[in-house]
Amino acid sequence: MSNTEHSLRDNTRRIEQFLKQKPSLKPRYQRSRLIRKVLRKSNNYDLTSRCNLFCEGCFYFEGDDYKNATEVTDDDAWEKFFEAQAVAGVSFGFFAGAEPALSQERLLRASAHIPRGSIHTNGTIRIRPDIPYSIQISVWGDEDSTAHFRGGNVFWKSIRNFANDPRVRFVFTINPNNLSQLPGVVRIMNDYGHRIMFNYFSPTQTYLDKLASGASNDDGFFRISSDNSNMLFNAESLHRSRGVVNELIAQYPGTVIQTRAFNDALTDPKPLYELDDHGVARNCNGRNFAWHQGYRVDMQPSDAKCCMPNVNCEQCRLYTIAIASFIFQPERFLHSLAGFQDWLDICDQFARVCLLETDIEWPPA
Repeated sequence: MSNTEHSLRDNTRRIEQFLKQKPSLKPRYQRSRLIRKVLRKSNNYDLTSRCNLFCEGCFYFEGDDYKNATEVTDDDAWEKFFEAQAVAGVSFGFFAGAEPALSQERLLRASAHIPRGSIHTNGTIRIRPDIPYSIQISVWGDEDSTAHFRGGNVFWKSIRNFANDPRVRFVFTINPNNLSQLPGVVRIMNDYGHRIMFNYFSPTQTYLDKLASGASNDDGFFRISSDNSNMLFNAESLHRSRGVVNELIAQYPGTVIQTRAFNDALTDPKPLYELDDHGVARNCNGRNFAWHQGYRVDMQPSDAKCCMPNVNCEQCRLYTIAIASFIFQPERFLHSLAGFQDWLDICDQFARVCLLETDIEWPPA
């Protein structure tokens, strides 16, 4: 028996024991199996290399991987591509870019073939209402600091652009310098009826190299960082972040859709993933494998390590990659009945963030 088969059997045995201990968890476990089915073959698609902001340490541009592809601009070609993806069994699409809202016709063409997906956008451009995907809008600070981190003061624009849009979830990217702004931003989201969760800044290798070499600032994606002042986390700032976010989870249960278990896992100072001799994550579900593939803007499969190839694996805490990894690795949590319940919470969190309430296969918790 292989290690994988042994692990699967061990997971099944533990889950069966927990369900015997607490039979009321059976409906939630069945829901987790539905969620795993939704993600059974999920791919990432970079739709465009264009963007209208200059986010510090940009996951897309602060590195060289995007230079390996030339964007296909023929929307009919994109439709044929997505049709072929559906035939290949793709069950969920993560749509990004640079900025996918600049290529909405491609999003519409994708939705005709891939039934479920999430769009990762900066929120500065309205996404047409007939695109039936969840929309995750990145936030990097409050009104005063957004321009500092993103090269444009777009805080209120993104909130107003998507007022009363049930597809939307806001995602605040935390770094040690904007942590104090979280309570105010969450209060605003609560007042406007928006939902919010949290991401943790994860540096690209290029960003780390620039800091280590004392590189000069530029007018692009390394405008404000230095060795003495940057967006990197250490154990102390992760601990502070855990406390602030967990307080907000308790204070705003309808607005904050992060779970305590997920937040605790992301703020563990140890790496989230096992690393090989080259510093590449072994057990990351964002890796390019048979059941998951990233595609560049030329519609070709990426030959890079993962769907966020510029990001350093040792310091990666990106929420979409982490939550997919945790969903398919329940053994991380099956040390106790409480841990099993934490894992079920994380599965539910994926659904609240990435699926629409109108999804017929997703009965909301």
